[in-house]
Amino acid sequence: MSAALASPALEQAAEWFALRQQGWSDGDQQRWHAWLQADAGHADAWRRVETVWQSFAPLSAPAAATALDAAGRRRRRALRSLGGARGIGAGSGLGLHGLREQRGLQTQRTAAGHTGHWTLMDGSQLWLNADSEVTIDIGNGRRTLHLLRGELLLQTGHHPAHAGLPLTVHVPGARLQPIGTRFAVGREAQGSRLDVFEGVVRCLPLFGAALDVPSGGAARIGPMGGLSPVAADPLRGDWQEGRLHVQDTPLIRIIDELARHHQGYLGCDPALAALNVTAVLPRLDSLQALQLLARALPIRIEQRWPWWTVVRPL
Repeated sequence: MSAALASPALEQAAEWFALRQQGWSDGDQQRWHAWLQADAGHADAWRRVETVWQSFAPLSAPAAATALDAAGRRRRRALRSLGGARGIGAGSGLGLHGLREQRGLQTQRTAAGHTGHWTLMDGSQLWLNADSEVTIDIGNGRRTLHLLRGELLLQTGHHPAHAGLPLTVHVPGARLQPIGTRFAVGREAQGSRLDVFEGVVRCLPLFGAALDVPSGGAARIGPMGGLSPVAADPLRGDWQEGRLHVQDTPLIRIIDELARHHQGYLGCDPALAALNVTAVLPRLDSLQALQLLARALPIRIEQRWPWWTVVRPL
């Protein structure tokens, strides 16, 4: 299931969380506890909402508190009862960090809504997607990157000083060795995903045989090194340009991508899961992208709290 699908349990958890932040009574807390115990999925949903709040609260605490207070009475009443699209285009605002040359061991990271671009000592071009982190160790006989979170895109370089030294990218369960290539690798909840756009990338798992992934290919890497070829994803290769090109793509998949660059939760009503879209959208400006989608599609954007946005049918 897509992470962006706004399931009933997730929406109920958000209601309870908002009520708690606004100030709940002993009776409210008892009803929340009963709801939490009623289904194992409720606890998972509650933890996810807590994670959303923790990432959002430091950025907009005053605005969030005001919105919570204003909507508190309506939410309290609600909780008592709980037991093919048209093509559109848009310009792109690119939130890139400055281009910097890295020497030796470095850690680089990006925040939500921003990508990063660096030229490495070996001439490679490195891009980090939003909310990502990587360590870089190039020099003194080393040519290694460790992807700690998020996603990177790499165009390998050919500096003479590093000739003959293989470049290695580490993710949980495997080492990746590109051979004259351009590729992206991203951390996911259950491992990592590799997409190759040029050349070949050799996957060397902790256990088992190596797998060579050619241009146009993709593979999933399990946390213990299990390798499985998967279909290539056309949305994986253009994020460094700040644009999201989609052709007859499910709306839920687009919301998944925009959510990476959105402050707070961004979800999609399950009723829209079958709606497909053709568009060019600003990837790093989720609010502008949502406005453009709402002008062209039978959808509305519901923001009940500053930290919680859901795309719903008209």
